[in-house]
Amino acid sequence: MNLIAASVANPVKVAVGVLLVTLFGLLALASMPIQLTPEVQVPTISVETIWRGASPQEIEREIIQPLEEQLRSVEGLVKLSSESSDSMGLIELEFAIGTDMSQALVKANTRMQQVRDWPIDADRPVIRTASTSDRPIAWFILGQAAPDGAAIEQAKLAHPALSAELSRVSAARTPDLALYRLRALAAAHPEITDLAPPNIDIESLRRMAEDDIEGRLERVDGVSSADLVGGRVDELQVIIDPQLLAARQLTIDDLRIALVNQNQDTSGGDFWEGKRRYVVRTIGQFRSPEQVAGAIITRRDGRPVYVRDVAKVQLGTKKPDGVVRRFGARNIAIKITREQGANVLETMRQLRAVADDIDRSLLRRQGLSLTLVYDETDYIGSAIGLVKDNIIVGGLLTIATLLIFLRNIRSTLIVALAIPVSVVGTFLALALFGRTLNVISLAGMAFAVGMLVDNAVVVLENIFSRWTAGDDSRTAAIRGTDEVWGAVLASTLTTV
Repeated sequence: MNLIAASVANPVKVAVGVLLVTLFGLLALASMPIQLTPEVQVPTISVETIWRGASPQEIEREIIQPLEEQLRSVEGLVKLSSESSDSMGLIELEFAIGTDMSQALVKANTRMQQVRDWPIDADRPVIRTASTSDRPIAWFILGQAAPDGAAIEQAKLAHPALSAELSRVSAARTPDLALYRLRALAAAHPEITDLAPPNIDIESLRRMAEDDIEGRLERVDGVSSADLVGGRVDELQVIIDPQLLAARQLTIDDLRIALVNQNQDTSGGDFWEGKRRYVVRTIGQFRSPEQVAGAIITRRDGRPVYVRDVAKVQLGTKKPDGVVRRFGARNIAIKITREQGANVLETMRQLRAVADDIDRSLLRRQGLSLTLVYDETDYIGSAIGLVKDNIIVGGLLTIATLLIFLRNIRSTLIVALAIPVSVVGTFLALALFGRTLNVISLAGMAFAVGMLVDNAVVVLENIFSRWTAGDDSRTAAIRGTDEVWGAVLASTLTTV
């Protein structure tokens, strides 16, 4: 008994098989990553190291080369490239498509930890499963929040002449636009100056973002990194006077070594007193600019030479990595990059929930807001929605056309049932092969629906002709399908 006869002879088994394919296809759809385009990017791990003040040559010699010696032996590595620039070194490791990036990340990190000789004042490498060229999936803006509606309504009652202008403020589509309009109105009408919040210190805003927001966003499943743009990062600055340094026959390296050696806590071992064990530590890390200024560099003629004798110590800020302005106000921008293979829709859903929680529990009481200004899922949703609509409309038009020409409800229902079952079964196949749901795969499904209808009509017409020739329904189904299945399969394969 061939497959066709077996299927006709066992309708219950066929029905169960169709239900199972439909069930598992729907389950696969629920867990399948959804993206705008297929994942054609080469799996990449980036290793970034910061060594402030170092030249590209020093970065290459002291950081890049030792790391390359270890990372080039990582299993599955296809290509290794590096880049050295002022104060920063970057290594990118490319792997074969289909590589398990979680395992590759562990292996690369293990090899990286074997580098022992490391510049003392260089940061430890940051490793992530994303390329520096990956486009962000979201941008957030952290800034001041506009007064709530109740405060604006009270201002309307207090200043009836400004009611129309204040209504424009409350009608703004974003908090930043409302704040911009309010500040412009307050500049023209000083009587409502108290309604507009004062300008915030952008450096303080960045510190709060680093301490309370950046880490919470990076912990979202599917997020590779959350990078801050705008503001300045605090740093302790030692401004050297070259003449004073030369007068004491010292070099910059002497000063650097002295500060590095003294800026550390040292273990003093432990001891027992009765049943108590005490751990001894010598606290030597600098806690204030005064401690740095009072550090001893060396001794000359029996007298100590302090840092303050040759340099000025002060708290300052690093060079800004960028300036962010929105509606005229300086803000902090947060760039979100996803992990490779992550479900963008699910990641963004969790990001929005975390951002709302941060806004509600932390920022509102401080007069701040975290605004989502770019969301890649807007484009994904519109593109995928358009293709879905085309599939649905095309399927309905196909069913209507078949009903008009076949004039047989049972035959039309068979074709109508084959369309959704085949589409849902495709979701199962995509999941088994590790593919994602995107515009290209949905467009392929839309094209396949047309082929499916063509094949179904050919088979049904041949079955119908066998039935009108005198065969019973079972024999007509078996013989009609057996006569044309080869031609149908050949035409489908040539199209594929």
